[in-house]
Amino acid sequence: MTDVVGEPILNRRAWRGGELQERADWVVSLSREQVSGLYQLADSLPEDSNDWPGFGLDGKYPESLTELMSSVATELGTGRGFALLRGIDPSDIERLRRVFWAFARGIGDPVMQNAKGEVLSIVADRFAGAERGRDTRGYESNDELRFHCDGGDCIAMCCIHQAPQGGMNGLVSLFAIYNEILANYPEHLETLKAGYELYSRKEQGDAASTKKLGKVQQQRIPVFAWHEGRMSAWLNIQLAEIAAEVTGKNFSVAEREALACVEAIANRSDMQLTFMQQPGDILLINNLAVMHRREKYFDSEDPAEKRSLYRMWLNLHNSQPVPASHSALRRGIRGPSPSITAL
Repeated sequence: MTDVVGEPILNRRAWRGGELQERADWVVSLSREQVSGLYQLADSLPEDSNDWPGFGLDGKYPESLTELMSSVATELGTGRGFALLRGIDPSDIERLRRVFWAFARGIGDPVMQNAKGEVLSIVADRFAGAERGRDTRGYESNDELRFHCDGGDCIAMCCIHQAPQGGMNGLVSLFAIYNEILANYPEHLETLKAGYELYSRKEQGDAASTKKLGKVQQQRIPVFAWHEGRMSAWLNIQLAEIAAEVTGKNFSVAEREALACVEAIANRSDMQLTFMQQPGDILLINNLAVMHRREKYFDSEDPAEKRSLYRMWLNLHNSQPVPASHSALRRGIRGPSPSITAL
């Protein structure tokens, strides 16, 4: 598979959400044997989750999971760039956390997500009613999250509880967006290939830190890039906008219009796939191929039923070669020794 600069991407990576919306083949329904294998694997983990990062699982995956792992890895690397696994019982939250960790480790290596060193974190609204600033992490709020990519090759999320209202997921293929721009808005391609500076949020872990400033990464990150015959793509519009605000370097007309064009295409109903992640579902997304978003949600008044997900950033075992500018995104966020959070 070779991607040629200036030519459309004509493979499964350039999917359109409108075509997938009425189909169900993008949902992986786990068999009873596969679920049993995941429970067996999860039960082999050490009792203390702080020991998980150093605990090797190589050779421990039962035969019932090897084909599943291979097909999911292929789908992430050279297929549509995402996979949704369904069929795990969400009633035992601790066992669900163990299953999620064990499965994700078979796909890739965990990357730190924040300065606390978390390699498995909780997605939940931690700042309900509190003032939020540019350094508030989106996954710690109930706000709408615009289409974006995260750190590492892949973001993985396992749903614990859903909100009674809102929280719909959206996915869009950056390869399909590239094709659309190539065909109808080619004047934006050079700007998008040049890329944007990004803001790196300050990481302190409490509400007060949202008033402090992070820093701007001086290296421009291209939206579309080619390396060894493969295209990779990555974009976080909000971090690009904050970087321009913090530095006082206003976008040029071309830069502003190019970002607006990408976001407008991404938000079209024929381009994005929308769905609600159900409790127990595991969603994996290739950050170098697919952007994701989330609708604003409204939480349950019962603290035990508030919307919550487990989250990991992964560098895939079958990572594709990418240029240095995109390779830097794989480092995640520097922190102390890896830590794992429980609900």
